[in-house]
Amino acid sequence: MQPQLHPQSQPPDTEAERNAMAEDLFEGLLSAEEDQSGAVATETPAGADAFAAATAAIVSRQDAQVARDTSGFLKKQTELLDLQAQHLRDEHSSRLVHLRLTVAAAKRKRYADHMRNCLYTCIALLALGIVIAAIRMTVEAMDDHSLVVDNFTVPSDFAARGVTSQALAEDLASRVAAIRAAAAPFSLTQSNQVRAAQADTPKVQIPETGISLDELERFLHRWLGHQTVLSGQLREDAGGQISLVLHIAGSDPIVVRGSSADLDRLVQTTAERAFAVSDPINYILYLEAMGRDAESYDAALRYAHSPSVAAMSARDRANVYTLLSSRDPDARRGLSIALLSIDIDPRVITTWGMAAALSRALGHDQAALDFERKSLGTKKRDQPPQQRDSYPGVLATAHFFIDQSTGNFAALPGDYAAAYRSPPLSDEYAARAVVAADLHQVARSNQQLARAQAAGPSDLTVLQAQWPVSSGAGDWSQALVAAQALVAASEAQPQKSAAPNPKFAARPELALETQYQPLLAYAEAMTGDTASATALIAQTPTDCYLCVRMRARIAAAAGDTGGADHWFAEAIRQAPDLPMAYYEWGEALAARGDLTGAVRELTLAHGKGSHWADPLKAWGDVLLKQGQRRAALAKYDEALRDAPDWAALKQARAAAASARS
Repeated sequence: MQPQLHPQSQPPDTEAERNAMAEDLFEGLLSAEEDQSGAVATETPAGADAFAAATAAIVSRQDAQVARDTSGFLKKQTELLDLQAQHLRDEHSSRLVHLRLTVAAAKRKRYADHMRNCLYTCIALLALGIVIAAIRMTVEAMDDHSLVVDNFTVPSDFAARGVTSQALAEDLASRVAAIRAAAAPFSLTQSNQVRAAQADTPKVQIPETGISLDELERFLHRWLGHQTVLSGQLREDAGGQISLVLHIAGSDPIVVRGSSADLDRLVQTTAERAFAVSDPINYILYLEAMGRDAESYDAALRYAHSPSVAAMSARDRANVYTLLSSRDPDARRGLSIALLSIDIDPRVITTWGMAAALSRALGHDQAALDFERKSLGTKKRDQPPQQRDSYPGVLATAHFFIDQSTGNFAALPGDYAAAYRSPPLSDEYAARAVVAADLHQVARSNQQLARAQAAGPSDLTVLQAQWPVSSGAGDWSQALVAAQALVAASEAQPQKSAAPNPKFAARPELALETQYQPLLAYAEAMTGDTASATALIAQTPTDCYLCVRMRARIAAAAGDTGGADHWFAEAIRQAPDLPMAYYEWGEALAARGDLTGAVRELTLAHGKGSHWADPLKAWGDVLLKQGQRRAALAKYDEALRDAPDWAALKQARAAAASARS
């Protein structure tokens, strides 16, 4: 039986009506959902399939075909959505893989960049190192003033006996180097290096050039440097004689002849003559170091008057004349030459230093002090290049003599250390002994003197230290023995003038006249023999500061007040800036009771030597005699700052402090 349909529920006949019906159906569904929003909601299909089924079920009540079509459409959409979702999932995976690959590639690229940068850096550093090495090699080549001994040519029979060309060159080079080493301790001028040419040294080849680094270096040194190259030959002459012929660029050949059995002496003579040509200043000093004073002077004289010196700069000529002045056997003439070198170029510090040294030797202590002070105004940059390294030491030497002349004894150890690098052990201990004696450190001065005597018992510097150590301790009998030893050593000194310069036969022993005889005369006076002292001091020159001071002190010891005052005044006239004569005159005045005159002279002595403790102690003693205890204590305290270990000063201060005013 067919169901009865409501007239309004008749199926639509046309497609338009069916579409309109579907729209009404969807609107009804939506309105139904809205109406039921406040009620308890039933479970809603959660997917496209559920929605499609629900829609198909609703629509199928109206039209089964529409329901099927709608369901199919929705299924297709669902499949499409599934495909899109799967595509997104696959794309996400591929993106992750791509991202990982990108990150890995970036890491590889960064590592490769690091490696490339490191490689470039290494290449740059290597190139920089090569450039620096090349610059250094070039600079060293340009600064090379060395003496290079090339191989000799020798006869075959000599080579068979072991006297090969290389062996002869090395022997000559070693002898020249030994000469250089002997002159070095006495020289302010830096001497050139000496070496033999090495023909058989291992060679490092520069790739694709066929040139070794050794050959390149030698080429640069020969091309850019200032090497003095020596080459030569050993020749056999008639009668068993041989000749050593040495060729030096720019000089006449050196020819030394002699017996073949005397080859060793011939090589030594050749080495000396080669050194004289290549380094004439240090050759002169070498001769003096070997005790060949006359030869040294003659060599200096020849060099000073050679055409090569005339073509030098004023600075270098001044240096050469300074060297000549120090070698001259006549100190007064030497001083004239030193003053000439100052006129040539006063910027050179050695000109002032040599003028000061010669002035001290003559006993002109004020002039010596003036010259030393002038040397302090020089500059390192104005010195000859080969002497600039020695400039600080020369400057320290000037400070040493200035401090010694003005009584600043506490500064002497530092001055000595700066002025004399690595002195002989005996000289160093002797200097310490003298400084300790000047500071009234009796125990230390004796200790240092004992060490100096152990290091060099016969050294002149050790003998010279014995007098101030003994006299500083008040041991005048021992001071007399020391002075006698100095005079005896000076008189027994062998004349170094046998040849070739006869001027040295009558060479005046200035040290005997201006130093040792005055000390001996005063020691005799202090041990009671004023007659002998007066006779001996009369033999000394009157333009000598120490000599005149000792004349005054000996006259004072003999009770000759007029003579003492005369000679003290003369000493002050000769050296107004030195404190010693003022102090000694003040002591002499105090001893004869002239306390006012003593204070006057001691005040002047302190003004000339503000760091010298002796005038201050003597001043304090005079003030104490005048009844000025507080003022005396002040002078004692001031003196203790400069001589804190002076036992007599401490005792005087303690006695003054305990005494009642």
